[in-house]
Amino acid sequence: MKKIMFWITLIVGITVMFGSCSSSEDTTTTSSTAMPDYETTTLSGTMAGTAWTFYKGRVTVPTSSTGSYSVSMINDNLSDACSSTYTGTSSNPIVSFSRDNLTVGETELGFGTVVGLVSFYGGSTLYGVSTGKISIDTHTTTAVTGKMYAKFGSHSEINGTFTLSRCCLSSGSYSLCE
Repeated sequence: MKKIMFWITLIVGITVMFGSCSSSEDTTTTSSTAMPDYETTTLSGTMAGTAWTFYKGRVTVPTSSTGSYSVSMINDNLSDACSSTYTGTSSNPIVSFSRDNLTVGETELGFGTVVGLVSFYGGSTLYGVSTGKISIDTHTTTAVTGKMYAKFGSHSEINGTFTLSRCCLSSGSYSLCE
């Protein structure tokens, strides 16, 4: 019995000694979802392999207390951000998302998070983007400004700043809020 205890103690002691002598060259790995800083230029990048630069966008204000803000961004020179139709095509994709509240601050995209997803729509394919972050810098009566980084696969990634028109429903159509 003494010999068995001796061997068990010896094996445990050697195991503890080798386990505590790990290499001092251990490296800290970064998360695969580590995100870059926001670009300070206009929101741009690629969507479904197509070059994209933000040109106009809008935030439609909810018409009831249970509604949500709806955001649309496009790289087309629309005549009026509030009343124009946003139609995504393969050569002119749109970015969109909806939120219960657009408060100043940063939120991370993701499934099950408060901010949820951002959609990239290129006419025939809708991508639900869950990697990224959005920062709302200002939210005034007429505009919302902020920054966004969003990525989907190797073919869709945008980063930069945006200014959106804040649009309210009036007499059945949207116009700039007053």
